[in-house]
Amino acid sequence: MSAAHEPHTEDAGKHPGKTSSPRRAGAAQWPAWLGLVLAVAALVLIIAAGLMLRTLEQHQTAAFTTFDNRLQSLGQRLDALEKSAAPKSGLDTAISNTQQSLKDFGDRLDSMDAALTELRRRSEGGRDSWIKAEAAALLMAANEQVQLNANPVLALRALQAADERLRLLSDPRLIPVRQEIAREETALRGVPQIDVEGMSLTLASLAESVDKLPLKRSAPEHYTPGAHALAAAVPPTLWTKLKTAVTQLFRNLFTIHHRNTPLEPLLAPKEEFFLRENLGLRLDAARIALLDRDSVAFQNSAQLARRWLLQYFNQQDGAVKAGGDALARMEHQQINPPLPDISASLTLLRRLESPRKGAP
Repeated sequence: MSAAHEPHTEDAGKHPGKTSSPRRAGAAQWPAWLGLVLAVAALVLIIAAGLMLRTLEQHQTAAFTTFDNRLQSLGQRLDALEKSAAPKSGLDTAISNTQQSLKDFGDRLDSMDAALTELRRRSEGGRDSWIKAEAAALLMAANEQVQLNANPVLALRALQAADERLRLLSDPRLIPVRQEIAREETALRGVPQIDVEGMSLTLASLAESVDKLPLKRSAPEHYTPGAHALAAAVPPTLWTKLKTAVTQLFRNLFTIHHRNTPLEPLLAPKEEFFLRENLGLRLDAARIALLDRDSVAFQNSAQLARRWLLQYFNQQDGAVKAGGDALARMEHQQINPPLPDISASLTLLRRLESPRKGAP
């Protein structure tokens, strides 16, 4: 209050003739309520200031709380990031390990592919060797059929099977072998084909039916009177006696025999038995000689069996005639024709390189 009234003091100094008593008198005249108003106003201002300060404190507290919450949230996020950083590092390590594993797996695949290629090459080589071994075995079988069994039919089949096996290979070295096999097949086809099995079955059938073939004639072991003897047992009449006497008279005067074939002796039942047994044995001997490819023994047995059929058995019977015709056809069969040499193809195949030692 003194600062506010300093100009008036300066004016009093400049005008020394004036006094300050009127100011003091006016000041003393202010009403009392003005002080009360000023006090209330000051109190209001203080209260307002306190409220404002409290509000500011609340706002500040709320701001601090929000900031603290944000800091806590940021801290949590940082913690989460720190925690997630470790799995990420592990994930990077896992990815790196996986990439290395994939690289190793790729290397193993390349190695397996190379091994598979080598295995395929070796297996193809083993397959070729196996096929060559099979063809060699078939060629050996063909030579055995020619040299030991004299069977050109089976030998030809074995040659054809060997050529079928060699045809599966693409080896140009096998061309001469296949050419030789073709020449050997042609030579075997030129050999007369003999149905040995059919001839053997025919001879066996004839041997089984010998007991049923009828002979030309045979004498009975015991005489049995026929119809004439039985008629003689009946007492004849006068006319029968006269007719018999006349007939006997003419028979004594004239004897007429009609015979276009030579007289054949009668065979006793025992002789018939031995004839059939010997014929069956002769047919069996012919069959054995046929299977053994013994031409001389076969022709001798077949000729003798046919001669016995013609001499002792009834030629009017169909079975006898069919047996004789079959034996006649067999007599002219060459059961052991000369066979060609088919060993050249096997020799050529053996000369080829084979990984299996001791191959046929």
